[in-house]
Amino acid sequence: MSNPAVITLDDESSRIGRFKRFVLEDNIGESIHLHIDNMRVDFTINEFLEFSDIIRSSLLELDILKGFSLNHFDESFLKDCAPLLSSLDKIEIEEIELSSLRCVIRTELKYGLNQVSLATIADSPAYQYLEGNKQELLKYHQFNYLSLDNEQRLLQLLSSIKEKKYPYNNQYIVLFNGQNIIRDGQHRAAILAHLYGLNYKINIVRFYFHGRKHQINIYKSNLKNITLWSATKIFRVVKPQLKRIIAKIR
Repeated sequence: MSNPAVITLDDESSRIGRFKRFVLEDNIGESIHLHIDNMRVDFTINEFLEFSDIIRSSLLELDILKGFSLNHFDESFLKDCAPLLSSLDKIEIEEIELSSLRCVIRTELKYGLNQVSLATIADSPAYQYLEGNKQELLKYHQFNYLSLDNEQRLLQLLSSIKEKKYPYNNQYIVLFNGQNIIRDGQHRAAILAHLYGLNYKINIVRFYFHGRKHQINIYKSNLKNITLWSATKIFRVVKPQLKRIIAKIR
């Protein structure tokens, strides 16, 4: 069968780590391809689903989440925190007041520069939307759940929490170590604050890691963003000059 298109389902390639290339592709009309460095593994759709179930079962047996099920956490969250899981010591359920939580807010400035900041739930775009100030959420850049826009995602979750309560299926809001920064569940926190008030107490799960890689440092994050952004701008300016110099040398 001819191959009309290849869609990249995920790409976790990195210069750092054991595998430099790790790419999953949907080879439409043929199969699923898994690229690990120079090796390629071909699956039919059914074979890939069976392979995924085997991997999930293996992870459950390894107990990488210290007694918690993979099904209790968002898949995008697990993917993002996967590099930290080797340093995970324990996960505990704790009680906290919603007003104590902080949200990571990413703001797109001019010319492609991004800024990271911390905000209370009351100042988060999701909570502001629920309280009637809709514009901040509608223009906020969505990083996950690309099949849903911000408004649809929030309203669907609001309906779910009203019907099934929190935490449905043991899917708690997640924090790391001593930082009260929400790592997964900003929308849930905003909805709970809207429904029950900012002083309402809820149960959350807190991941405890050893080391410091899990910590969020707003200053360092913004400095890194500015440095990379500046380097990219400079390279675009000097690139034509470099080409001319290389051409003369040859």
